[in-house]
Amino acid sequence: MKLHETCTTDQAAPQFDHEWQRRAFGLALALSEFRHYDWSEFQEGLIATIGEWEAMPESERGQWQYYDHWVTTLDKLVDRHELLTAPVLTDAGDHAIPHDHAIPHDHAIPHDHDH
Repeated sequence: MKLHETCTTDQAAPQFDHEWQRRAFGLALALSEFRHYDWSEFQEGLIATIGEWEAMPESERGQWQYYDHWVTTLDKLVDRHELLTAPVLTDAGDHAIPHDHAIPHDHAIPHDHDH
């Protein structure tokens, strides 16, 4: 199968150096398309994130990595819109524990999930 030439020569097409960048791009776009947030909100957040990086002293910035800013923006939107739920905690009998009664993190609960 031969691709249309615009598929391989589009100068405006996103460029990815790593697979995680492609996935972050796709996830941000998909969450917007599924109306979890407006694309303009992502764009404004990305501009703000880059602005925060630019405002940092050069000695603290680190190397410019566009998709690091992309992921930071995505992370902020996922938190703001509460798109991830807290994990379900269970007791030894595999019964859900309400989060207000959760055991402190330093006390692991053994689970037998081979039933």
